[in-house]
Amino acid sequence: MKAVIYLSVLVCFLKLSTSAFANQIEEVQHYQAQQLVKGGKILSLDVTLAGVQAICHGKLIDAHLYQQNGKLRYELQIRTQASQIVNLTLNASNGQLITPAELPSSCIAKPL
Repeated sequence: MKAVIYLSVLVCFLKLSTSAFANQIEEVQHYQAQQLVKGGKILSLDVTLAGVQAICHGKLIDAHLYQQNGKLRYELQIRTQASQIVNLTLNASNGQLITPAELPSSCIAKPL
């Protein structure tokens, strides 16, 4: 009887711990990012930045690649030409802007 209770508690603990880890945000390491790019799962940072310059011209200050719930995203910090810091989150697989919903007025598209 004690073994059944022990196993039940263990199973409950394992279910709780795996669901807690499922929502964790994990930073993707450089070598992992390279493999994801090679495998066609995500856009490279260079390709992503080229797309960003079309919507918000500026200088890249910081970039990170994160995974959460199986989804990959780039989080970028850009210093605009107006010296404003803009934080952008983009879908790493297609480069689509996730946040902010509306770009600040200091975000000026790169002239063609």
